Amino acid sequence: EEGAFYVKGEAEFKAGGFFNGGGQRRNKDEEPYGAVRALDVVTGELKWEYKLHSPSHAGLMTTAGGLVFGSNQSTFFALDAKSGALLWRFESGGNIVANPISYLADGKQYVAIAAKHALLVFSLD
Repeated sequence: EEGAFYVKGEAEFKAGGFFNGGGQRRNKDEEPYGAVRALDVVTGELKWEYKLHSPSHAGLMTTAGGLVFGSNQSTFFALDAKSGALLWRFESGGNIVANPISYLADGKQYVAIAAKHALLVFSLD
């Protein structure tokens, strides 16, 4: 919930650096935040919300086992899909801007996330 709109800015491109070609202005006085929300697919009613201290720049991943994986800045976390309760968190030491992935190897399920210049992999035991 940034409450921001993006405008053309005076940005200078520098090779190898971050570039988005513009800027943003907020139309709210409050600090921006992020949230993971579960909505009822039929009614649109909010079922639960897990508030983040800032907007996230990466996506979420859900599992058939009822987990929701996400990240906020350098924190990688798992939520209960039914309640939104925090089940687990890990401080990666680097900014996370990629979506988590899951894969099966040798009969074991894994979740992986890229953080800064590292690939972190966790088994779902």
